[in-house]
Amino acid sequence: MKVEKTIDLGNGHKIELGISSWDETKKSIRNRYPTSTGGFSPRSSSELPVKDISILTIEAIKNDLLSKSELKELIRTAINKL
Repeated sequence: MKVEKTIDLGNGHKIELGISSWDETKKSIRNRYPTSTGGFSPRSSSELPVKDISILTIEAIKNDLLSKSELKELIRTAINKL
């Protein structure tokens, strides 16, 4: 992944956005928890196509995987973007 933007969430947790490693015309996103040596934690090395985020989110909602506060935050953020 060619990182174009990093969002620091604190305690070493970062979200990275950029150009995918499989297709230079596609965007991707990854959840990153760096190790003490700067590498990736095994739980956060996945890079996802941005288009898959909505699919995953919808399925998480349908299957009751998100709390009411998480759902409210998603709705509030989406409405603000509209």
